[in-house]
Amino acid sequence: MLRSTQPKRTLTLFAVSLALIPLGANSQSMLDEVVVSASRSEQKAFDAHGSIDVVNRQTIERSGPQINLSEALGMTPGIFVANRNNLAQDLQVSIRGYGARAPFGVRGVRLMVDGLPQSLPDGQGQTSQFAATSASRIEVLKGPVASLYGNASGGVLQAFTREPSEDPELLLSGFMGSDNLYRSSFQYSDTRGDYGFVVDYGLLSYDGFREYSEAKRSHLNSKLVLKGEDRKTNFIFNLLDQTKGEDPGSRTLSEFRMAPYRANAFGKAQGVGKTYRQSIVGAVHEQRTAQAGNWQARAYVATRDLDNPIPNSKILIDRVQWGLGLQNQRNTSLAGSAARLSLGLEFDHVSDDRQTGKPVVTNRRDNVSTAYGLWGQLELFPSDVLSLSAGMRLSSVYLMATDNELVSGDSSGGSRRYSGNAVYLGLTRHLGEATNLYATVGSSFETPTLNETLYVFVPGQSQGDARFNTGIDAAKSIQWEAGLKHRTAKQGYAQLAVFGAQTQDDIVPQLLSTSNSVWQNADTRRMGLELSARQTLALGLQAGLSAQWIKAEYDQALSVSRGSNLIDVASGNRIPGIPQDRVQAELTWSTKASKPSTGQPSRYATLEFVSLGVMDVNSDNSQATDRANVWNLRLGSRYLALGGEVLVQLAVENIADKLYAGSVIVDQAFERYYEPGAPRQYLLGLQYKRMM
Repeated sequence: MLRSTQPKRTLTLFAVSLALIPLGANSQSMLDEVVVSASRSEQKAFDAHGSIDVVNRQTIERSGPQINLSEALGMTPGIFVANRNNLAQDLQVSIRGYGARAPFGVRGVRLMVDGLPQSLPDGQGQTSQFAATSASRIEVLKGPVASLYGNASGGVLQAFTREPSEDPELLLSGFMGSDNLYRSSFQYSDTRGDYGFVVDYGLLSYDGFREYSEAKRSHLNSKLVLKGEDRKTNFIFNLLDQTKGEDPGSRTLSEFRMAPYRANAFGKAQGVGKTYRQSIVGAVHEQRTAQAGNWQARAYVATRDLDNPIPNSKILIDRVQWGLGLQNQRNTSLAGSAARLSLGLEFDHVSDDRQTGKPVVTNRRDNVSTAYGLWGQLELFPSDVLSLSAGMRLSSVYLMATDNELVSGDSSGGSRRYSGNAVYLGLTRHLGEATNLYATVGSSFETPTLNETLYVFVPGQSQGDARFNTGIDAAKSIQWEAGLKHRTAKQGYAQLAVFGAQTQDDIVPQLLSTSNSVWQNADTRRMGLELSARQTLALGLQAGLSAQWIKAEYDQALSVSRGSNLIDVASGNRIPGIPQDRVQAELTWSTKASKPSTGQPSRYATLEFVSLGVMDVNSDNSQATDRANVWNLRLGSRYLALGGEVLVQLAVENIADKLYAGSVIVDQAFERYYEPGAPRQYLLGLQYKRMM
């Protein structure tokens, strides 16, 4: 597992990728028809000023057991979702290299569900709240346009619950697989007059392929829709209850080579893991008016109760989060040209009652984070072949921690307010109906999270000292991208994007222990290329390709702590946790019928190839993962039976049973960097759908 850059192999993979770009007709992409909202303005993805990728329901359904988002996002270039196969720690998500620093949860990427934030005001979030079984689509927004969402540098990841069915619909689904995986879902939907609803309840039980990685949880996702002639209101309720979540921990290089699927012995003995219950209830109201344009208002309340045993201690968190938002969009004119103006304001607040100690509580912290945002966007259409856009957001984020030592009686803490602005400019040139060129440039603003301000570095110590760290500044980035979108007569497509970013005071690890981690600022730079394409071939075949390459480096020298030693990091070193490249290709055979007819089932078979490039695991670049090449196979057949439709799915993941590092914990103080990807896995899925 020592570093192996393999430049020849990387170049070969990209050469093959470029050779496979499908530019012929008869592809099944919906690039020109999908209406997206991630860019703050509803529009077709093909016309957007930047990179917006959409994952539809069919892709979500065919990609796996629908336990988490990593299954469905593999064919989306620019986003890396590492499935840690550890439900105690959630997924690792990074967009164009932003967010790779996170040892748990998500940083640098804004998370949304049905228009409601899943990220805290300080920028930290969890993807566990996403209900894949009832999601109609997932949108991924990358680049400068994402700055309109505020406290994130990488972009936006947003999921949308399906709309209610016109008639009563029952959907039962389940997966069973290796290592005692069981996932079931009960879903019912209907519309009665102006009201419609979707209710989705699921259960998950999994022993895990690693020692000490058992997990159990239930998930309820529901949406009530009230429609009128010129209005629509979505009421959302989402509840996730994880009653068991064992944490096997990460491995050193020698442990990874000799016993990759064993748990960390000390962590297991300490009962390390995570159980929690989290919920969100909210409403999003849309109102169309002839004079004042279209209005959207949102309000929500979210809670999280966490029980998190860690080595020699325990963390208990009782969280309440709430927020409000209002935005308006109207058509207007400027200098004789058609235009569209959007304005919005947002407020989000969270308070945590955080207790630590074992067997009794010895420390209690009251953590508070508040964020205000005011944004505007102007889109201008001077001609049929040219469109321009500009946007600005003003942000203010307040972090406060009050630290009460119950043993000594000392009380301390601290606070800091971060204020900044982000702007972007975008241009799209329509080269006829089939090809668009676009370019955007802008800035972004990202604060440290509360967890990243709770400890300060003390030289010679292997853990941080519990004091509020006021010395961490907000990261400020200048980003640019340019791209091409091409579609063919029957909805085939190819997309290419080139991007770059320069970040001042990026937030990077200084000391990353199992509990008391410390963070620091350092300048960084990124540049890369993304490619995606899809093509329908003869004989019912369809080919898809997603490829990305990124060069992410430190732009200044710094030091990180490993154990009790300081390690020098040179300017120009690669930022750890970011794959230097990633290629995913798939070949699918399917019957022409999209739905089964009498006696004629609808079938598909997909062969998938994933090549994950080298990832450095520490900032001094002394260790890195090897390249991983993984093959997957998925089969499906849909029948008419039992008065409805029955879908049977079979899958074999990691056919060759390859050992590889699926995710890493960057700069881990005790060199436990590696988390193994899943070995060969077998899955059987059944789905029954009936209109009542």
